[in-house]
Amino acid sequence: MNTPIVIVHCDANSFYCSCHRVFEPHLIGKPLGVLSNNDGCIIARTQELKALNVAMGTPLFQVRSLVKRGDIMIRSSNYPLYGDMSERFMAVLETFSPDVEVYSIDEAFLRFDGFSVPDWHIRGQQIQSKVGRWTGLPIGVGIATTKVLSKLANYAAKRYRATGGVVDLTSPERQKKLMAITPVEEVWGVGRQLAKKMKAQGIDTAFDLAQREPTSIQKQFSIVEARLVKELRGESCLPWEEQTDGNKHTIMCSRSFGRPVTAKHNIQEAVATYVARACEKLRAQGKASAKAQLFLRTSPFRDQDQQYSVNLNLALPWPTDSSQAWQHIARKGLDSIFREGYLYQKAGFLLLDIQDNQSLQNDLFQLSSTKAQSSNAFITTVDEINNRFGRNTLRSAASGFSTARWHMKQNYISPHFTTRWQDLPRVRTT
Repeated sequence: MNTPIVIVHCDANSFYCSCHRVFEPHLIGKPLGVLSNNDGCIIARTQELKALNVAMGTPLFQVRSLVKRGDIMIRSSNYPLYGDMSERFMAVLETFSPDVEVYSIDEAFLRFDGFSVPDWHIRGQQIQSKVGRWTGLPIGVGIATTKVLSKLANYAAKRYRATGGVVDLTSPERQKKLMAITPVEEVWGVGRQLAKKMKAQGIDTAFDLAQREPTSIQKQFSIVEARLVKELRGESCLPWEEQTDGNKHTIMCSRSFGRPVTAKHNIQEAVATYVARACEKLRAQGKASAKAQLFLRTSPFRDQDQQYSVNLNLALPWPTDSSQAWQHIARKGLDSIFREGYLYQKAGFLLLDIQDNQSLQNDLFQLSSTKAQSSNAFITTVDEINNRFGRNTLRSAASGFSTARWHMKQNYISPHFTTRWQDLPRVRTT
């Protein structure tokens, strides 16, 4: 008898906020929000903050008085911390199944093919418990026979406290009961506008959608919605992407400045920093690129200012992952597009047409073999030092040495608990 394929969906609760709570336990139980770049608006909330009716996207200035009174807690975005905690989270999941599809920074699907598990609910509790012990992150676990059903199970795991954060939806009867009480807009892939159209057709719940014929739904909507129907009926038809390597066809590094910038040297520092970061990501993928785009713009929201926005295509004779090579051409590009007299708000660097570094066709007039090897050894050494001792331990002088006007506002930043030696938590004994 063949063992059915079971898919488990694991999703960290309020992931950004939970990462802070792991290392700042005094935040547990407090209304906590995480801010967007430059401390603009709230992009992550705990349940306690949601209970105060603070909506997603609320600008910081609207709740600043609550922050000052201590009624709510705020943290600036700490992406190195989130990235590291995500890697730890996924590493724990990989101890349960060899087939893990990382869907986003805070969620993943696990496939159990050929596994004989007597009680899937207990297995879900084991996953939840191990992630909690090894990382400190609270997670929801949804278990079913398709991706859409497992996402639906996780929705129930988070919505209904009595579940303890784990819902086993492998039983068809339980699937029907949950779908009957789940609004159609809570089905994975059904957005707000699509839900309105479906409700106009009498499809109010997930169960209503599952009862429609896929061919009929495809005619009314599209093949995507037809697949949702099949998935809700227990037919797995969404592709499994465990073989993807996480590599991208483009790499963007861009930030809004902490405040408007007019000085060219400040923008040069920012661009050099963005180029270096993009090339670090490129090398981490084992890729190279010969095409890129540089952009510079003012703020479209400042109507009183003169507006200026420009994109510039850049190219090298051969693909490379060298920060120095790209910084050199980006600096030349900036010289050609920079205009005096504007209040610049944002710059960015985008690598295009990314290729595998192992199959590159070098240029006839490229650096000699000896010089190229020396350059590669230097870059590798810099990356190893930065990986070991923290980002920007070694960096190009072009990136600047002090806090500049272009740096993001991060007035509520927490320490980099897991990615910077000086920020490691200290344990004191009495």
